[in-house]
Amino acid sequence: MRVAIDATPLIGPRTGIGVFVEGLLRSIQNDRPGEVDIQVAEYTLSLKARLQGNTRGYWIPLPAAASSLVWRAFSGPKIEKFVGDIDVVHGTNFVVPPSKVPRVVSVHDLSFLNDSRRSPNSGARFDRSVRDAVKSGATIHTISEYVAQEIRDRYSAQDIRVVYPGVQQQMAGVKPRSERPILIVIGTTDKRKGLLDLVNAFGAIADLNENVELQIVGPPGDAENELDQSVKMLPSTIRSRVHRIGFVEREQRDQLISNATVLVHPSHYEGFGFPVLEAMSMGTPVVTTTGGAIPEITGEAALKVPPGDVDALVDALTELLANEKLRSTFTAAGLDRASKFTWTSTAQGMLDLYSSLL
Repeated sequence: MRVAIDATPLIGPRTGIGVFVEGLLRSIQNDRPGEVDIQVAEYTLSLKARLQGNTRGYWIPLPAAASSLVWRAFSGPKIEKFVGDIDVVHGTNFVVPPSKVPRVVSVHDLSFLNDSRRSPNSGARFDRSVRDAVKSGATIHTISEYVAQEIRDRYSAQDIRVVYPGVQQQMAGVKPRSERPILIVIGTTDKRKGLLDLVNAFGAIADLNENVELQIVGPPGDAENELDQSVKMLPSTIRSRVHRIGFVEREQRDQLISNATVLVHPSHYEGFGFPVLEAMSMGTPVVTTTGGAIPEITGEAALKVPPGDVDALVDALTELLANEKLRSTFTAAGLDRASKFTWTSTAQGMLDLYSSLL
């Protein structure tokens, strides 16, 4: 079986989509689940990557942003023109090219419908791409039952398959002894990620606990300016305990998560929630919300509050910081929960999906 897979999300810093594509390709190539005879033909949609020499596999001479418009207008060119004969094509990032063979498109979430970071035209483009894929008979892959139901409700899609991403299983280390408990949040500083809620909550928590610190790790997003202002409004003695670390490479990021006392993920909406499982796999207890698919992914292995409820967030974090036994309970539960999400299972699930279409 020869499968064409869109590797464009692997260009540049890894988003959640990039993490999914990277983990899927690595596991298909290295683990060979079920000893399936598969050949992957990676392809890239990016003029910028071509100019910089960063393409993966076959280069498709279309800009990613315009590809769906071109394919809609002309019903071509078909992907086989660039990658040769294939059995299945998998568009990993909301868009799948025309083809003579079965087509799969991954829809990771519907955040583009309410994402202020995107222009209205950009959100409409993603919306139209998903609608076109459904209408043309493509099989929809998504990463949680929550998002699958969203897709059914909005697009009346029939053929939706859920295959969860995995998490890199890591050995949980002994946390360094520190007089200063550390709360860490990982992710782009987008409004939907709830970081403003966390800064407000931290002001109340730090007023009661003179040692606790907050680390904010991730690249700037659409709430960057508001976040800066919220931090500046904190009293100076509390503000000095908020550390804006920004984007870091994966190894440093993992070390920061591992060393933290608690990972906080106050997101209002997630199609999956990679940082939550990553923290669990390292033995770091998690406080998060009930936003989107998060409860489906965490089960009972995290302490959850309603999205946007700052008082509930304060209470949950205060309780967890003060109760070592409770932290140990969530550490054990998190390790067990994370172990159920493996990249080998993801690869096997996707290979089963591809095979079912032949």
